[in-house]
Amino acid sequence: MENSHSEGSHKPKRSSPTLISRKAISKRSPINEFQVQHFCELCHLLTQKALGHFGVKNSSELPENECDEFTQLPEYELFTNGTYACGFVCSDFSPTVDLNAVMQRPEEVLARMTLPQLRHCVHSLMRSERAGYGYGSILYKAIKSGALEALCDRLTRDSDLYEDF
Repeated sequence: MENSHSEGSHKPKRSSPTLISRKAISKRSPINEFQVQHFCELCHLLTQKALGHFGVKNSSELPENECDEFTQLPEYELFTNGTYACGFVCSDFSPTVDLNAVMQRPEEVLARMTLPQLRHCVHSLMRSERAGYGYGSILYKAIKSGALEALCDRLTRDSDLYEDF
């Protein structure tokens, strides 16, 4: 069989359900209930590990500026990879959500968001986390402020975010 590629050429880029994609999904791709459940389990796992690591009972008691230790936790990498796997980081979002507003009044701000806006919020959180790696952790601040917990409460308890059976 003749090779259609010349020597040294690269494979053409293509997207196919028979190939593993190397980029985040689109914001137009739906997320399912299992992805949301898993995302929230990862949030809970990371939060509990951080609390245990720093020996506190509540996220508001987490010490200031302990981001380096936090980002070294194995659950941190599990969470960051999981946000992509669960469909919350999308190739066609920009990180434009005002995360300071979310951190200051998490329940109030997150309660007004639609599912696409909540997803965009997580996307912005994770893009900011990656951009600031080594200089602090917005994810640590999201746990400390209660924003991550409020996000999961909204995702798991608000039936308006789910399709009808």
